[in-house]
Amino acid sequence: MSSLTIPPAIVGRGFIRQSLDQGIHPATRQRLLEPWTTAPSATCGGCAFLTERIRHKGATRATYLKCRLKAQRRRGPDLQRDFPACTAYHAAPDANDNENPSPSDA
Repeated sequence: MSSLTIPPAIVGRGFIRQSLDQGIHPATRQRLLEPWTTAPSATCGGCAFLTERIRHKGATRATYLKCRLKAQRRRGPDLQRDFPACTAYHAAPDANDNENPSPSDA
């Protein structure tokens, strides 16, 4: 498998990087999509299962990206939008689709 283009400074050499190097998604533990099988936007950032979790600690507020397939009770690793997608990938609906309905919807 070819090396991923995610800079080591973002994911280091811990569990997430080791999973990606093995071709396994760190959150879902499913195989990564092969780059030639999907559109170029097949990353965690374009997936319908990506969700933001907000954590308040005192006066600070932090936002973490999680996969809804594995993020029950805040479990699962923190993700980055540019992580490669897994085989459970579903393209997120375009936010503008509901704002401008097509004439046939009327």
